[in-house]
Amino acid sequence: MGESHKHTVPSRKNLNSAYYIGIGVNLAYTIIEFVFGTLNNSLALISDAGHNLSDVASLILSLIGMKLAQRAETVAYTYGFKKASLLASLINAILLVVVVIGILTQAVQKLDNITEVPGLLIVWVALVGVTINTISAFLFFQHQKEDINVKGAFLHLLVDALVSVGVVISGLVIYFTGYNIIDPIISIVIAIVIIITTRKLLIESLRLVLDAVPEAIDYKEIKELIEKVEGVEEAHHIHIWALSSTINALTAHISVEEDDMEEWVKIKNKIKHELLHHGIEHVTLELEKEDEDCEQKECKE
Repeated sequence: MGESHKHTVPSRKNLNSAYYIGIGVNLAYTIIEFVFGTLNNSLALISDAGHNLSDVASLILSLIGMKLAQRAETVAYTYGFKKASLLASLINAILLVVVVIGILTQAVQKLDNITEVPGLLIVWVALVGVTINTISAFLFFQHQKEDINVKGAFLHLLVDALVSVGVVISGLVIYFTGYNIIDPIISIVIAIVIIITTRKLLIESLRLVLDAVPEAIDYKEIKELIEKVEGVEEAHHIHIWALSSTINALTAHISVEEDDMEEWVKIKNKIKHELLHHGIEHVTLELEKEDEDCEQKECKE
């Protein structure tokens, strides 16, 4: 579990620049790669171009999610649009699955119709991709551990860099051996790599959209932490979820010994301070006397 006092909010100015640069260079490279792949009948290049196009879409979605998450609360949307960043990460993960299905379909079809492809040209085009995607991924590296939405963009770019390395290998094998069958085979490997590297993002994004406890937070540990605070008898009806890709929330009923308002305020402040150390910033507590019945029976554990 994270021990930082609070989430470090990514620098919006730096992130905006990273998004705009990433979108621009990847879109330009996608067009170049698709054109060369089509003209030279290389499925590996076309597959990689398709994945690069998904990167452009991913970056745009991630940017939109970040922008929406910054919008102020309204009477209708009392939490604002913070969940937009989580939805963007889920859509990005689903987009990758769609890309994988497309790549596998084309690769299987080409296994039955092997054509000659220029290995050396593939190598040079793919090397450009390795460079572009590595640089683009580096722009997001600093913030990808703080925000699952940014992590989605980072993973897209990192995977693309690795995929482009695979295409380089494909081109070299074809150039030196003439084994053109390696082209669709590398495409299949590319699809497998994408699935393996994005599986966790898909699962975690889905969990957060469904208001599950964030992966970095241990529910039992949080309950124990609250109950260790002096004056607290029991904590129940605890709910922990992600408001956005950077903000976690908690609500709980707290049974206390004291009925003095001043003591209650001290207990609440102490609990909130402790929770900040565990990445939970938005906290709502309902304090009740230890002999007071909780209105909802199921809130007792």
